[in-house]
Amino acid sequence: MKERVDARGLACPAPVVRTKEALRAGAREIEILVDNPTARDNVCRFASSQGCSSEVFEEEGVFRIAITRGEGAAEAESRPETETRTVVVLSSDVMGRGEDELGRILMKAFLNTLAENDSPPWRVVLFNRGVLLAVEGAEGVEALSNLQCMGVEILVCGTCLDYFKQKERVAVGTVSNMYDILTTMLSATNSVTI
Repeated sequence: MKERVDARGLACPAPVVRTKEALRAGAREIEILVDNPTARDNVCRFASSQGCSSEVFEEEGVFRIAITRGEGAAEAESRPETETRTVVVLSSDVMGRGEDELGRILMKAFLNTLAENDSPPWRVVLFNRGVLLAVEGAEGVEALSNLQCMGVEILVCGTCLDYFKQKERVAVGTVSNMYDILTTMLSATNSVTI
């Protein structure tokens, strides 16, 4: 039986949460309706992380996402995680409080050192002013790009990018949502917050 979820007009992370609820209820096929590209991408990424396939159809500004539960979906939910997963959380484009110019110098040094470290983090989460490190022209872009090339996933808060009107200028990372950010932080075995 196919379940239909209408998530049009819902703010982040509601479309992903509704998708998760439908999967938890046992739906094998789900049709999700969303009305913006960020929600479309977030739902598709979530479906993939759960071992599901997704196909997107666009009709008059509405995205219809057909999700099919794969054989590995139940396995993905029950698989124990034993690897070390360090998450670096950056909520600002400066490091520390006080002198912003010094804070920018310290943040640049921190990111460059992180990219040169033998034990890179699992993920880097950017929210609030931290998203400004990942936009065109920012001093953090090179180091974050190097981390991404090493396999580190960079999650950039879409709501924050919208607030700062910077979504079109993202140079590195994946525009993400609060559901992914929270899941990442709760799944981490270790976290570093700056």
